[in-house]
Amino acid sequence: MQVNINEIMSQYPLRLRSATLIADKGKKAAWSIATNEGTKILKKSPATIKRLLFLIQAVKHMQKNGAPIPAMVATRSGKEYSEDSSGNCYVLSDAVQGTSPTYGTEDLLAIMKELGKFHLASRGFQSNFTTNEREHLGGWAQSYERYIERLESFKGLPKSSSNEFQKLFLLHADHFIAQGKEALKWIRSGYYTNWVNKVAMQKNLCHQDFAAANLIKTNKGLVVIDMDSLTYDLPARDIRKIFNKVMKKHGWSSVKAILMLRAYREVHPLSDEECQIIYADLLFPHLFYGITSKIFNKRSDWTQSFALQKFKSLIASENDRQKMLASWQSIVKQS
Repeated sequence: MQVNINEIMSQYPLRLRSATLIADKGKKAAWSIATNEGTKILKKSPATIKRLLFLIQAVKHMQKNGAPIPAMVATRSGKEYSEDSSGNCYVLSDAVQGTSPTYGTEDLLAIMKELGKFHLASRGFQSNFTTNEREHLGGWAQSYERYIERLESFKGLPKSSSNEFQKLFLLHADHFIAQGKEALKWIRSGYYTNWVNKVAMQKNLCHQDFAAANLIKTNKGLVVIDMDSLTYDLPARDIRKIFNKVMKKHGWSSVKAILMLRAYREVHPLSDEECQIIYADLLFPHLFYGITSKIFNKRSDWTQSFALQKFKSLIASENDRQKMLASWQSIVKQS
């Protein structure tokens, strides 16, 4: 559907000069908007209004606590979002000049420190709206169990002698399922329950994709963008996601793990028990499950050869991943 930028921008106290589409994924899209007060970013939100109000309140809470998130522009009526005639919602924010950080050591340490600050800035947030908060807090055991059951079910699918991916999956599935069950034991422990109870009081938010693509490197530091997936959960959720993203691209390394965890803990202290829950979430085969579920459930547009290549790469890095996880106690001590 064609978006009427003029209709949307007429709701703001700005003069529209030009609009350039940055990305369009249907339910969500973004434009660079040139106005009489400089460049802005207009984002079409995939969220319902209640979910969007939750996100806007969370962003304002974190901005107040010093999180470097671009300022939102209010409409003429004072709202932080606008609507088009079809009921789609949009948020207009200040544009930020800068580049994407890399996963080189200097930028990576800055990312981990900024993640710690982000979690601290989110503390104490309580929404006026209780719908669509997407709370994952306390639900890891159920998620783990569901993923393990699905991996087991993939093993029972009809076999094809010509399907190389399926052969590889069957060869390695039990290994990763065993990791999942071991991780689940930790999540059923008091360590996990204690941290959940602590965060339930602190009200910690997770970004869910605190990665280079959602950060802008400026001469004043990193700026955080794309708040669409904010959720209540343990900080471990974001830590595991950035660890997995960095390591799968650049290799599993105990040295890198020490640097990353140390940078985070310098800003946001973690107990040894809490670090053990990070270990459990890293041990759980999230990456293995992610690839296999996409392929078996036909949820991606990957070609068969590309999917096989990604899967082989994951399997090839498993020994290094295991070495890093085996040295986790030492990593925690040195961080």
